[in-house]
Amino acid sequence: MNTYAFIDASNIIYGTRDEGWKVDFKKLYKYLKERYECKKIYYFGGKEEKNEKQMKFYKKLESFGFKLVLKPVKIFKQPGGKQVRKANCDVDLTFYAMRDRDEFSRIIMLSGDGDFEILLKYFVEKKKVLVVIANGSRTAREIRQLVGERFTDLKSLKLILEYKK
Repeated sequence: MNTYAFIDASNIIYGTRDEGWKVDFKKLYKYLKERYECKKIYYFGGKEEKNEKQMKFYKKLESFGFKLVLKPVKIFKQPGGKQVRKANCDVDLTFYAMRDRDEFSRIIMLSGDGDFEILLKYFVEKKKVLVVIANGSRTAREIRQLVGERFTDLKSLKLILEYKK
């Protein structure tokens, strides 16, 4: 079964951070390769060219085997003056998933973002096997209902995937 994984980085990173832990992306890559035999593992995230630590992190991800799809981070101020950073990679992820749809029969979605409901419904209609791995508390009800037992709360994988210094 050809399997592709699509990682919405901000959804995963901020979700585990809110729970007090970090994903070890080397372990995640290994897990997806071994558990699901993923042929491609896409990582969608924002980048800030001048952020050397981030660029070093992305080089490391590439060395593990991730296919990086990065967008420049936009910085803007909300009412009240709070500075917000956003890359908005949802459209990119959707584009790559649709572009590659004939190449996989199973899709592993690492995001619980409700914006992906229409995409995931399409894959269900096309008889793709759909697995969602995401933070339970940050996963849209519609996504959980759509995938049912094929939902894995990232927290249940903490022992396997947690980054330890």
